[in-house]
Formats: sequence, C-alpha cells, structure tokens
Amino acid sequence: MEQNSLIDRLLELTLAIQHAAAMADWQEAARLTEERTPLFMELTPEQDATAMEVINRIQAIDAAIASDAKTTQSELQIEYSSAMKKVQAASKYHQAAKF
Repeated sequence: MEQNSLIDRLLELTLAIQHAAAMADWQEAARLTEERTPLFMELTPEQDATAMEVINRIQAIDAAIASDAKTTQSELQIEYSSAMKKVQAASKYHQAAKF
C-alpha cells in the first residue's frame, strides 16, 4: 500500500476507534485496533512532514483513548464493587429473615 494511502487508512481507523470508545463500544474498538495494528508494520521510517503530522495526530488520539479507557475501567470497578456490596447486604438480610 502506498504510504500516503496507508496513513490515511490508519487515521480513518483511528477515528473509528475513537468513535467506538466514545460510544463505550469497547468490543468494536478492540476489533478496529486489531485491524489497524498490522498496518503500522507497513509504515516506512522515512515520512514527510505532512505524514508526520498525521502520525502525531494518531498518537494523540490513541493517548486520549487510553486515558478514557482507564477512567472507564476505574468507574466500572467502583460500580462493580458497589453492586457486590449490595448483593452481600441482600444476602445477609435474607439469611437473617430465615431465622
């Protein structure tokens, strides 16, 4: 694949990953990431200034997605912990009600 087309495709996939992450569709984000990963291997070391700008944009988007994913993971862990405490409390209530 020609380098400019390759970089355009990488950006397109990155933007799709960003959208999937914004929609909390982590499975789609993962699928798109798997599709995108091998394309990075096709990049050549020599890139012009325009290509480097796009690559830097991709890196910035990736960093933002990673940060959002970490925040989402922390929020899910808090929600899970809270739900488990409620389940335990309900279980104790039911056990006490039996006696």
